[in-house]
Amino acid sequence: MKLKYTKFQIALETIGLLLLVGMIVFVYTQWNQIPQQVPMHYNAMGEIDSWGNKNVILFLPAISILLYAIITTVSFFPQAWNVPVQITDENKEAVYLSTKNLLILMKVEMLTSFFYINYHTVTVQPLPITFLPAFLIIIFGTLIFFIRRIIRLGKRKKHSCGL
Repeated sequence: MKLKYTKFQIALETIGLLLLVGMIVFVYTQWNQIPQQVPMHYNAMGEIDSWGNKNVILFLPAISILLYAIITTVSFFPQAWNVPVQITDENKEAVYLSTKNLLILMKVEMLTSFFYINYHTVTVQPLPITFLPAFLIIIFGTLIFFIRRIIRLGKRKKHSCGL
């Protein structure tokens, strides 16, 4: 089944691509100003607890490109998705649309987080103490919202066809 992109999905894909390109451009334009030692790891409080060579900065954009490519590719194959409901002809389109929204939104959330971490790494700043809780709330909140929605869509479609 080929799913067409909705306006919402196109907007999210655009934001994701801008974040990815923005991260790469930011690192490129700041490269000469980056000190030789940069934060390599942050603890749960956002404090820098490990330092490394400035080449470490290239890992996050590389991981972001890989993440973007994998999730984008996976979004084209809805039949391979593992969803928490049985797919029927009646619910297929609604469940796949909601799952595609989940994938694209999660991709944008991850890219936003990576961009934010990369910015703090390039500028050699600790992360705010609120970063980790906010990140976890956003990621798990999105997952819970969409999983519940997909389950409701699966049940609603079953009931509407007399099952």
